[in-house]
Amino acid sequence: MSFWRKCVAVASTLLIGFALITPTTASAAATVSLTMDSYVQADRATTNFGSSIRLSTEGRANIWRNALLRFNIRVPAGERVVSAKLRVYSETSTTSTQFVDVFTTSGGWTEGGVTWNNAPVRGAWLGKAGGFAANSWVEWDVTKGVSATGGEQNFKLESNAQKWIGFTSKEASNPALRPQLVVTTAPGTGTPTEAAVVHGWGTRTAGDEFNYAGAPDATKWIVYNSVGHAGNGIRSPQQVTVDGSKMVMTGTPDGTTAGISAKFANQKYGRWEVRAAGSGDDEYHLVSILWPDSGNWPCDGEVDFAETTGDWNVIKFFHHYACSNSQTSAFKALDVSQFHNYAVDWSPKGIVGYIDGVKWFEDTDPAHQPPGSMHQTLQLDWFPDSTPNGAGEMRVDWVRVYAAAPSP
Repeated sequence: MSFWRKCVAVASTLLIGFALITPTTASAAATVSLTMDSYVQADRATTNFGSSIRLSTEGRANIWRNALLRFNIRVPAGERVVSAKLRVYSETSTTSTQFVDVFTTSGGWTEGGVTWNNAPVRGAWLGKAGGFAANSWVEWDVTKGVSATGGEQNFKLESNAQKWIGFTSKEASNPALRPQLVVTTAPGTGTPTEAAVVHGWGTRTAGDEFNYAGAPDATKWIVYNSVGHAGNGIRSPQQVTVDGSKMVMTGTPDGTTAGISAKFANQKYGRWEVRAAGSGDDEYHLVSILWPDSGNWPCDGEVDFAETTGDWNVIKFFHHYACSNSQTSAFKALDVSQFHNYAVDWSPKGIVGYIDGVKWFEDTDPAHQPPGSMHQTLQLDWFPDSTPNGAGEMRVDWVRVYAAAPSP
């Protein structure tokens, strides 16, 4: 139940290949070779290079090359992926300031058909490597981009280095030098509580693991510096930080609090999941929102898929629709001071909410659909009342975004 929510967002491009893994023992590491790869080139935008013996990246203007790889991971029953390392063999050296970045990307491309013009856009950034020697293996930890339950995984390599950087492809004459995905699995611990795992949403396409320290990543978030929700208090950048494992927002007794708006995954339809907890004075409300990219509120809707409203032992879902700010809602008794996974699946069929992988909200009325694209916001909003004022806190372990469900 919110009124003044505001936000923004961002996007990009990428390429891939395919492979297969079947570990046979618990905590086993298996090396998988590619089954599909290619590269694309900006100055030859309609040419396919799927049969090349090399993959390559290049950052020079008008040349721009990106490489694509696809893997299909099969995880044994009762196990989950705990580590994934992408390895490619470089034919080129780079300096300590020349990097190759790896991203997730979507599927749908083919080795014999992908070109610069039809290549899939890139998703979440997974890491970078630089300062490597020619004729050596280059490795990226891509665990964050791989679903715990396996399945098809697509990656893209890009570089801003002003030079050609070549890697052997799956067509290379020496099989030992072809790209690899090294995947480690281990027995699952109890019942999964992530909607993405329980319902098989596949590889995440964007988000933030908050595995760094300092201010929220400026490439991913806009940090509010404004008056507070409904004019109450203020939102200050000083009240939000990342401590190396989670994002923490704090609210003071006088209403100085925080909010952030995602620059990633501005999209109509998709799946979002947030692992969050909160505590403190009941005047503070934890809120995880999908906000319209248009900013046209209330006409373009608002989806509050996790919100407290004066009680840290109850969580609520509010789906706002139409210029009348009409709502459908749900509530559930829950200890919000403990971490839980809150998710929303938005498709042409409607909006579905999940807590710890279990459905608890659904609205399938076509008249209630948001009319345009939306994006994630996280807010600790202050609702002062007649009770003594106290402090509040919101903690977020991660934010993960997944593609919309395929059309039937």
